[in-house]
Amino acid sequence: MQKYFETAPTMDLAQDMLGHTFTYQSDQDTFSGIIVETEAYLGPDDMASHSYNGRHTPANDPLYQVGGTIYIYSIHSWLDMDISIQKAGTPNGILIRALQPLEGIATMEKNRNRTGFETTNGPAKWMSAFGIKNKDLSGTMLNEGNFSFSSKKVQVPQEILATPRIGVKNKEPWTSKNMRFIVKGNPYVSKLPKRDMNLDTYGWL
Repeated sequence: MQKYFETAPTMDLAQDMLGHTFTYQSDQDTFSGIIVETEAYLGPDDMASHSYNGRHTPANDPLYQVGGTIYIYSIHSWLDMDISIQKAGTPNGILIRALQPLEGIATMEKNRNRTGFETTNGPAKWMSAFGIKNKDLSGTMLNEGNFSFSSKKVQVPQEILATPRIGVKNKEPWTSKNMRFIVKGNPYVSKLPKRDMNLDTYGWL
């Protein structure tokens, strides 16, 4: 399964990950959700990447490890998670931006003090819903510890939309590149207007 994250271009994997499940086994509960939104980050050339210009620190070292390594980092006191993509030494990453909950929903809602779509419709929101409060598991491997990624899709998107990434400001041409991928109409996609939500199929075939 780890080879999945090393066998295709990062942009392609960011789209293919939509519809797979992401699961976290914690002492609190088993949490899982379907990935509905991702962003690709293309390493040293990408001005929005944490490894831009070859930046390599103890904190972002997971990006430099084999594909499928967990990278947890803080943004404005919130925690986000990337999955390292490509072989060791090529620091690409894919940010998991939003999940449609499957397991542990009651605990997620308690952790977030929110219900419905607001529970996991953003990168820091789903992390909080899953009860992840620190970076202790950064550097661990998918499918070898607390986190797992399904080998097959459990849902297939009707349509995938590509848009510019969120929060990438003043970094042209990278600000405008369509490197964010969403399941069109899925109500758990971050910042999705109500008028664009497909409440019948949630955007799945």
